[in-house]
Amino acid sequence: MGDDRRGARGASSHGALHPAMGVLLLALALLPVRERLGDGARVPLDGDGTSWRVQATIDGRARGNLLLDTGATYCVIAPAIARELGLPETGRFATVETANGPVRALVVRLPSLVLGDTACASDVDAIVHDAVPGLDGVLGLNLLNRYRYGIDPERRFLELH
Repeated sequence: MGDDRRGARGASSHGALHPAMGVLLLALALLPVRERLGDGARVPLDGDGTSWRVQATIDGRARGNLLLDTGATYCVIAPAIARELGLPETGRFATVETANGPVRALVVRLPSLVLGDTACASDVDAIVHDAVPGLDGVLGLNLLNRYRYGIDPERRFLELH
């Protein structure tokens, strides 16, 4: 009598969630995305094998076509999208090397960036600068390096783990 054993799932004998389990579930929900991918995510790629593009949704409100560039230090977002979304400025600037020489560009924060429909990242810094015509930006290493990643050209996927 008086034995108050709890089940392995943290529920009491009355089926209520143990307070410690609630805290654990909240902590899991707040983990960075790379920790929540589990077995990983496969993001569809479009391209010809020499360059790859990824469909992305920025801040849940704007869809864009981003160039996957493993040589780009930062993500880049087109000025029109940055204006349309009113993206928060970081107060920082970056120097972008262009064909016409170095250009100083504003850095904004993307509150959320969904790649394809499987992978989501939050608080991604991006340089505001024109991308190549037909593209809305660049997916760079400041996002990719949050993960172990690989490109599967045969299946046309960006794999994130």
